[in-house]
Amino acid sequence: MVKEGSPPVHGPHLEIDRWFPAEVAAGAELIFTVRVNCPFGCDLRGMEVVVEAPEGPLVTEKLVSWGEGSNATAEIVIRAPSEIGEHKWSVSYRHQASDPPEHTGISLPVPFSTVAHQTSLAVWDLPSPAVMGEAFKIKIGASCAQRCDLRGRGIEIYDGAGERLGTAEFGEEAWPGSEALHWAEVELVAPVEEGVVSWSVGFSAADLELPHQTSSSKFSFVATKPPKHQLTVEVVESGSAVPVPNAEVSLGVYRASTGESGRSTVSVAEGTYELLVWKTGYEAPARALEVSDDLTVRVEAEVLPDRSSWEDD
Repeated sequence: MVKEGSPPVHGPHLEIDRWFPAEVAAGAELIFTVRVNCPFGCDLRGMEVVVEAPEGPLVTEKLVSWGEGSNATAEIVIRAPSEIGEHKWSVSYRHQASDPPEHTGISLPVPFSTVAHQTSLAVWDLPSPAVMGEAFKIKIGASCAQRCDLRGRGIEIYDGAGERLGTAEFGEEAWPGSEALHWAEVELVAPVEEGVVSWSVGFSAADLELPHQTSSSKFSFVATKPPKHQLTVEVVESGSAVPVPNAEVSLGVYRASTGESGRSTVSVAEGTYELLVWKTGYEAPARALEVSDDLTVRVEAEVLPDRSSWEDD
């Protein structure tokens, strides 16, 4: 209770600008400012704000700006704890001035949790298809959501039964055009059985300085017999025989596209296939092919009407 004739005691309000979310990555950089507002518009520059953890103060900053009755610190930068778990910090305003008016201290609890860094894996440059029993190369990349350095970290490749097929380490350079995609080229050998193959790659970050999630990714490809025959597909416009470039050609697991001459050549294994040709603005019928020798096939693609002209009408 304030005695009669005593200077009034001001009760300021404390708030945090740009505070981080309730869940942050372990060791992440936390950036924020603290604002103290006096209801009477007092200039509190020079007074202190303290960020504290249960084990003691983490940082002490002075209020350095004042305007429209609001005082604020400069930008505060603190590292989150590197251990995973729940944390209970607090932000406190401590009034040190002896001259009136007196201001009461105030504290704001700040609970949050730290979690392991998220990692992700990607696999690309898969063969289409791979030849049974023969070696092929793929590329495997990993990244951390916090852009941690993964150079020299190991990955493992497993078959469908969980047996390890090989290991690799990420190189010194990030993938071109990226800042934090670490990658490696891995040589593998296709199984000797024909069909769809599903393997996986795993990345363990147990030895990193900060805790990271372990991640894995599945990838699939097709293993086929060795291609013995050359199939040449020639795509032309129906009725005019004008070559159709950049048409996509599909023959089972084999893919190609036509060049400026409207032709594409695919090396395929002996067998029966369904030949599909497609390009926007064209329509070509599917056809069955029996391949037992080198073969050239002519496909006539019908030019479809321009839909925009229908809309104009």
